[in-house]
Amino acid sequence: MTIKLSIFNMKGGVGKSTTTYNLAVGLARFHKQRVLLIDIDPQGNASASLGVEIWELDQQLKDVLQRNATIPDVAIAIEENLDVLPSNILMAEEEIPISGLPGRELLLRKAIAQIEDDYDYVLIDCPPNIGVFSINALMASDGVIIPVDMSYLGLLGISAIERALELIRSALDHPIQVTGVLATRFDARNNLSKEVLASLSEHFGDAVFKTLIPETVKLREAPSHSQSIFDYDPTGKGAIAYKNFTKEVKQWH
Repeated sequence: MTIKLSIFNMKGGVGKSTTTYNLAVGLARFHKQRVLLIDIDPQGNASASLGVEIWELDQQLKDVLQRNATIPDVAIAIEENLDVLPSNILMAEEEIPISGLPGRELLLRKAIAQIEDDYDYVLIDCPPNIGVFSINALMASDGVIIPVDMSYLGLLGISAIERALELIRSALDHPIQVTGVLATRFDARNNLSKEVLASLSEHFGDAVFKTLIPETVKLREAPSHSQSIFDYDPTGKGAIAYKNFTKEVKQWH
């Protein structure tokens, strides 16, 4: 059975794309899982971070959502067991037309249904909002991973995330669950990091992943080299953390 997870937060800069593409590589490489990464954020950061030339795309995710192509037509093989369904900023121009399509909330779910047997995991990198693209991602997912950076504003955003998920459950009748909450940009020398983590743990309890993603420059540098953290800095703190996080996700399912 394919496990479909959205990586979602309405705040930018929390490590959504970093988490999505490193988790995708980790599951494919270390656990031999067949993974499809769907980049439904028009910025295309997850795709670009894995070396996809996002400005050279003949077809992309918007073509799938508009029913002009299928996922196998558009998906790009990155390495063994890992495919990416890319996007770029041109998708943002199609948001209003896509929003007017019949069954607009279910476009991605229906596209994924045709290829579910081909993958063990589908990971969806969401934009930092609750527009039609994020709603498509959440409606296509069984669960959501919420990366939260260790800042006061990161903590403030939790209630907005919970309201968005409740909207999906009540208004759209989709019982999406929080798979887990991931603490990102954690700095053990910083009291604020410790305080935000304590608040997260108090609020979410066992839903907080044990792994803490550290604040490290290597994680920010890796995308500019079109590499996962496992390739760019394989023995560094970021790689160790994301390897542990990948193992946690695999154990939870």
